Amino acid sequence: MPFRQLAHSSLGKLVPPRPMLRWLSALGMLLTVCTLNTACQRSESRHAQGCTQVGCLKLNTTPGGLPAYACLRVNPQSFPAIKAQSAPRVVPKPAGAATFQLHSRPGNTKVIYLDFTGHTTTGTQWNSDLNANSIVTSPYDVDGDSTTFSALEQANIVEIWQRVAECYSPFDVDVTTEPPAVADLINTGGGDTKWGIRVLFGPSNPDPAPGAGGVAYVGGFGKNDGNGTDAPCFVYQGNAPNKINADTAVHEAGHTVGLSHDGLFPKGDPNHVEYYTGQGTGKIGWAPHMGAGYYQPIVQWSKGEYANPSNTEDDLAIITTQNGFGYRPDDYASSQIAAKNIPGTPGTNSLAVNVSGVIETTGDSDWFKIVCGSGAMTLNAVGGPANTMLDIQMTLYDTKGNAVVTANPPTDVIASISQAVTAGTYYLKIEGVGVGDPLTTGYTRYSSLGQYTITGSFSTKGLKGAPVLTKPANLFYGIKDLPKPINTILVVSDPDSTTQASATVSITKNFVPAEDVLSLTVNPATMGNITASYDNSTGVLTLTSDQATATLAQFQAALRAVSYSNTSGLPKLTPRTVTFQTFDGIINSNPITSTITIGYYYVTATYNSGSKTLTVTDSAVDNADNGIMISLRAGQIFVEGAGATRIGTSASNKQSVNFPYSGDVKIVCNFSGGSDTVSLVSLNSSDTKVNLGVGNDSLTVTYCTITKLAVDGGPDTDIVKLIGTKVANPPTYTNVP
Repeated sequence: MPFRQLAHSSLGKLVPPRPMLRWLSALGMLLTVCTLNTACQRSESRHAQGCTQVGCLKLNTTPGGLPAYACLRVNPQSFPAIKAQSAPRVVPKPAGAATFQLHSRPGNTKVIYLDFTGHTTTGTQWNSDLNANSIVTSPYDVDGDSTTFSALEQANIVEIWQRVAECYSPFDVDVTTEPPAVADLINTGGGDTKWGIRVLFGPSNPDPAPGAGGVAYVGGFGKNDGNGTDAPCFVYQGNAPNKINADTAVHEAGHTVGLSHDGLFPKGDPNHVEYYTGQGTGKIGWAPHMGAGYYQPIVQWSKGEYANPSNTEDDLAIITTQNGFGYRPDDYASSQIAAKNIPGTPGTNSLAVNVSGVIETTGDSDWFKIVCGSGAMTLNAVGGPANTMLDIQMTLYDTKGNAVVTANPPTDVIASISQAVTAGTYYLKIEGVGVGDPLTTGYTRYSSLGQYTITGSFSTKGLKGAPVLTKPANLFYGIKDLPKPINTILVVSDPDSTTQASATVSITKNFVPAEDVLSLTVNPATMGNITASYDNSTGVLTLTSDQATATLAQFQAALRAVSYSNTSGLPKLTPRTVTFQTFDGIINSNPITSTITIGYYYVTATYNSGSKTLTVTDSAVDNADNGIMISLRAGQIFVEGAGATRIGTSASNKQSVNFPYSGDVKIVCNFSGGSDTVSLVSLNSSDTKVNLGVGNDSLTVTYCTITKLAVDGGPDTDIVKLIGTKVANPPTYTNVP
């Protein structure tokens, strides 16, 4: 578990006066109201510093600074009820991600950094307001041990991150737990493109807002106080349920991106309530993020469409136009005509659907194409992993655009379809909707946005038009060799589709997890948007195309480039079977297989002492990339194999052999296939002939004295280098540039 570390910053000044307080209790929350004197009312001094429990009134504004709002803390007596009604679905940590390396939009230039590790704030407006050189925020802690993060604390952090990330998922901003550089949180102007906000979780000393649930500067996203330190916002909910911590973080970050409170009746009205706690009940109970959403399962951005709002500002417009980021790019087609095949995993006669997406904007919809056989179609759509803003409506259409079935239960935000269908093409539409009357117990579709996941299955039995793979090929892989393409002649075709969704290359027989590796170096120029992922526990390399747009030619190029390698110097020599298969989004292709034989490459070397002729011959069966060096050392001619090349046969496996030398040697080298590398070193030869054969070969002759030299490069591109070598007669080159 990581140790909690404190980050440090710089200076500050000015402490304002404290008000008188009186305490009230209502709605299961603690409330604080200020008793204001005339001077407080006339000025915007720090009269609301103590009014932090529910009034969330504006704190002071320093010259050139921003207004701060100290916000609601929930009564611990409410924790059990909130925790029970807000229990998340299963919330796994994203695969391969550490607790403090979570990202919702990796690589984004605008960030909301959830800081649970502790921090020291210096040199900011907070320090000036408190006349404090430093504000020390302790790490997030629920078990009384602030030195490490327990398994429970890490699980809490993951859930809080997922909840906050869901609420900001429509936007092009990265919600992260990985510390960015401080400079990447400050908007310095000019050409600066990176900024954001730090959201601190934990008690602070001195406390910018004693008794509050959180505090933030309105418009503080990327705030630059000119001291090279970032001005954070604060969450003080401690060991409250994860939903409360997350809702508070969303709310405080909402202030920093320019939002004010959503309450009831305008300020000054005797009925004014600073926070609106929402309306409706059950799974469709609703509240605004900038109100108090702790008690409702659906908490959304708002523009005051409920009855008697105190604020009708357009949250979505402010967020996406005033902070340097907008909505995230649309991920799936927004019309039936542009819909692509729905992603999933093919079975024998069915497709198991599993696809996640985002409804980014009000009125956005995501469309998927379904080509199925006759039978049952079952589809389930749920919102974000821990909480949701999205009330899902799911509609299945036929090819003429007629709705076959619509799922939008009136008392829930999920949607399910279970329908018997005949074979054909259908279209699935996912959209966000509202429910009921927003002036009473309902809400509009304005902020019915966010993540969703569709699971289920449908029949593919009897479908025609499957993709076709042809031209299998085998591979001989040399021990200690570099990665080698398995099948460079494979052909991909499809009678009714110009694209493919995915492909797999699998070691289906004699797989050795500790040795065998399948790999692909993606070339976007020839492979488009294909990506590759290898599972070294199963021996499966999966190739995926974004929205199934990669062409047949691009998948063919990718599959031809898939390589095998072995990480062991003494590998198991049982032949591996590798299976290739593509998927067009509806049905699998036929599988084709390659056999990989593992062993050494063998080159024979013989010496005729009568004619003083050394003959080196490549094996005709392996078409290998051989490496050979012939040299004179200590009165002997040595023939040595490099890499996977050995001298002799499988029964006489030697790294090198040597022969007597008596002043001259004739050399004959015959190589058949592969890209061979041949070196001749320190030899005296009256006649040297080298036939390099097929492949991109290389011959280097170093410090030799040769009377006659003849080189035939054969097909492909070859390189011949003479280094410090004397050749009495002009060399004869054939098929050599």
